[in-house]
Amino acid sequence: MSLSPLIAGLPDWVVTSMILITSVIAFTIILERGYSLMHRLKLLDLDKEKVFLAHVEKGEYDMAFSLAASEKHPAYRIAETILLSRESTVDKKSLMDEAVMKELAGLERYLPTLGTVSTVAPLLGLLGTVTGMIKSFQAFETSASRSAQLMTGIDEALITTALGLVVGIPALIAYNYYVARVNKLIDEATIMNEMVISAMGGKKGK
Repeated sequence: MSLSPLIAGLPDWVVTSMILITSVIAFTIILERGYSLMHRLKLLDLDKEKVFLAHVEKGEYDMAFSLAASEKHPAYRIAETILLSRESTVDKKSLMDEAVMKELAGLERYLPTLGTVSTVAPLLGLLGTVTGMIKSFQAFETSASRSAQLMTGIDEALITTALGLVVGIPALIAYNYYVARVNKLIDEATIMNEMVISAMGGKKGK
């Protein structure tokens, strides 16, 4: 049994609608992650980092904690966790690694979905190309309205391909950019808190 007639009978709007749905998902995530990773979270201010580390090195933990609490960078949230555990016997490196993983999960929120959309959208465009060409070829099997059906199939093939690329390309660019941004933030947080642990040493806090 041939599936061509069944595919040829598929409404033109089906694949296009699926691509439009992925576009809404993609651009919503791009805007949300763009605000969170680019506007709300800035890269570390080196001057503030030096001041913070100086407090830690002097054992001025209350002042260091106060400074960390006023900052939004994940490095400072991780530092707060380490400073709060300064009297504990728990391994500070393990504590830092756990806090880093927790921060990473928050920073990467929705990025797997964006990565999936960047792959799926062009594939949906390819699906539209296939269904459109099948409709075009099916037009040759009938004598009635052959020209109109042929043009409809070609239109569907071209439009869905273009839409799939229009959604997929920006989604892929944004995904790669945001992943790089997340990695940069986490690298900064890891490096700074390794220095925090080293600076704390056996000092007693004030």
